[in-house]
Amino acid sequence: MYIAKVIGKVVSIVKHPAYENRTLLLVQPLSLKSKLVRTPTIAVDYVGAGEGDVVLVGAGPGVAQEVFGVENAPIRELVMGIIDRFDVSDVEAEAP
Repeated sequence: MYIAKVIGKVVSIVKHPAYENRTLLLVQPLSLKSKLVRTPTIAVDYVGAGEGDVVLVGAGPGVAQEVFGVENAPIRELVMGIIDRFDVSDVEAEAP
């Protein structure tokens, strides 16, 4: 899991059935100091997040099946929650 900022939506006319009624979001990971890091990626939205929201992203094989009971879905990353705020004290090193 990691924290990311929603920086846009992905529009697709043809989707895998597992994506029906779901929004595809472009998310960019955040450091613990709230700085944008790494390359943006696409995540399937399960919570109704929008552009500018800070979100919790679950990543890895089997996450969608384990968390939401989605069978045989080609989903690598999904938005699992919208974060109102997070506090980290004495952050010396950036997250990888």
